[in-house]
Formats: sequence, structure tokens, C-alpha cells
Amino acid sequence: MKKAFSLALAFAAFALVSLEAKAQTVPSTQLPPSELRQELQRGKQEIKKEELPEGVKQALQHDVLKEWQVSGVYKVVPVAPVAADIAPVYEVYFTNAAQQHTVARFDETGEALAGDE
Repeated sequence: MKKAFSLALAFAAFALVSLEAKAQTVPSTQLPPSELRQELQRGKQEIKKEELPEGVKQALQHDVLKEWQVSGVYKVVPVAPVAADIAPVYEVYFTNAAQQHTVARFDETGEALAGDE
């Protein structure tokens, strides 16, 4: 379990140093990927950092994130007619002292999610 957690944190660190915002890929048999992404973006709601699930809050406490400040938090949920069984994704936007920006995506448990190119 420690290895899995370390691997997840390493992945989150890699995602944070990337300066490109990447869209989250969520598999669905109902819509093509481009249409699914549009539906998810329509379900994007800005929330407060305090409203994040505990798993995401804990992931944000990692040492890798000390140089980054949270500049925005969003909960992305599918809107109808997208399958209701797709779990919400939490997007956390960061800015560092050099005014560089990046985004990390997490599931409800705080697991870092991979994006597509």
C-alpha cells in the first residue's frame, strides 16, 4: 500500500510540473470522447477548497505542492444524458511564485488522474 501511495504521489508531482492543462478522459460507450468532454465541461462547478473530499485535501498536503498555491477548485460532474454512474472529478488549479500555472485532477479518494494528450 505504501508503494501504491508513493507511486500516486509521484504521478501527482509529475502532473503538477506539467504546464499544460489536459482534459480528463472518462470512458463511455454512450458518447464519442469529444462529445463526452463537452458534456463534462458543461457540468463544471467552481467550489471552495474546503468543499473538497478528505482524500483530495490530504493529497494537497504533500510536500511536492509546497511551492504551489491553489488558485481555483472545480468539481466536474456529468450532465444528462451522460451516464450518471461517472464519478465526479475534482480539478485543482495551481500558481507558483514564477506565475506559472498548472492543473491536477483527482477522483473522490484523492487519487491523481491521468489526462489525454
